[in-house]
Amino acid sequence: MLLSQAIEKFLNDLKRKNYADNTIKDYSKRLRIFRSWLEDKYNCQVYLSDITFNDVDDFLNWQQEKGNSGSSRNRDGYIISSFYKYLFKRDICDNVAKKVEPVKTRKKERVYLTEKEMEELIEAIDKPLIKIVTIFLYQTGCRINEALTLKLDDIDFINNVINIRQAKGNKDRNIALNQKLGEELKYYLEEERPNTDSDFVFATKRSGSLSRGYYTTRLKRSVKKTNINKNISAHSIRHSTAVALVKRGVDLPTIQKILGHENLQTTSIYVHSDMTRIRDALEAI
Repeated sequence: MLLSQAIEKFLNDLKRKNYADNTIKDYSKRLRIFRSWLEDKYNCQVYLSDITFNDVDDFLNWQQEKGNSGSSRNRDGYIISSFYKYLFKRDICDNVAKKVEPVKTRKKERVYLTEKEMEELIEAIDKPLIKIVTIFLYQTGCRINEALTLKLDDIDFINNVINIRQAKGNKDRNIALNQKLGEELKYYLEEERPNTDSDFVFATKRSGSLSRGYYTTRLKRSVKKTNINKNISAHSIRHSTAVALVKRGVDLPTIQKILGHENLQTTSIYVHSDMTRIRDALEAI
């Protein structure tokens, strides 16, 4: 079987299992790069029977030579391993990727904004659409993709609930709509949102949606207007929400539910991010 055919079967299996669209796109992109690299190496279409562990290893080394980060190479290794596990379970070919080992990566300190810095940032944003998205991210702790794919019907103003559909892991969850955000959203929808046929909550007149790249560009431009000397991204706002909740004494299981984390260990990192509380606790000894 050709590698290209095997990849197609694998992706169709992911669709059948209802994997999130973004996950399937990521798998497709990375496996396509892997296939193209092999076809360039051998100057022809590649059959599964021709691929060895050394090919997989050489591909990951090539990614390192390109300057790709350890986390990116680990993602490639994980996807290729998942692909070959799928093929092996169906007796299509041997699992030549079973010896792939993860790269040791340095854990990055999560960047977040204090509540005062968040107020300063929101004040500095001059575009209404970028401002309301930023407020939404901070008031909900949502991931940027969850915000950008939010539909009008996903906001229940009567019961004050926001329905997040097909989040990470293809799971749905509900988030309480607080009064402040509810008022901000109503004003945006009634006064600022362009007249468009799009179902997306956050929409531009031209495309009916908002791209992650455009939002990130405008956000960083707004940060430069402030005195905030931090490398802020959309995900930093999610971190800021989590840290703010920890400072308010919200219990970790509740924060876990708000953020949509699969396990509590992921949520617990935000306790360590709250250095002020840790410092105050040590001062009390």
